Amino acid sequence: MTDEFQTGLKVRALLDESANALPPHIQLKLNAAVAAALKVQKVEVPGAKSARVAKASTGSALNNWLNDTFGWMNKPVVSFAMSAMFVLVAAVGVIEETSSFEDKRLGEFAEVDAEILGDDLPTEAFLDPGFVNYSGEVLRRSMIPVEEPELEVEPSSETPAT
Repeated sequence: MTDEFQTGLKVRALLDESANALPPHIQLKLNAAVAAALKVQKVEVPGAKSARVAKASTGSALNNWLNDTFGWMNKPVVSFAMSAMFVLVAAVGVIEETSSFEDKRLGEFAEVDAEILGDDLPTEAFLDPGFVNYSGEVLRRSMIPVEEPELEVEPSSETPAT
């Protein structure tokens, strides 16, 4: 015999002993409560639908259709597989976005390198901070043409005529 079985026998013996020691009026009340509970207890017949299930199934055809169609998704293995698929798709998206970002940066570096190598200036000029500031200012001036507004001066009576 296992330890669990022996422990169960000891607990059973102690409960029986304490139940036999109960006064008769408490024993009668307990027996009546057990009888009432057994009367209320529903007996489940295997393969038969209970009244509650039958009522629910006739009440909602849409609910039945959804359960029949998507009920397989409620299994733990399917839920795990769907979660794993979501994580995989998210990881692929992050990797793709990162690689496209890196490609874009490499393209920008290649463009800058081509401009530096194709220019007549020596590469040391681009390393000089003063030249970088000067070239950035020249570039800003050349990209945004500034048109100075023409000021029309009207002769006024306050200015003396010569």
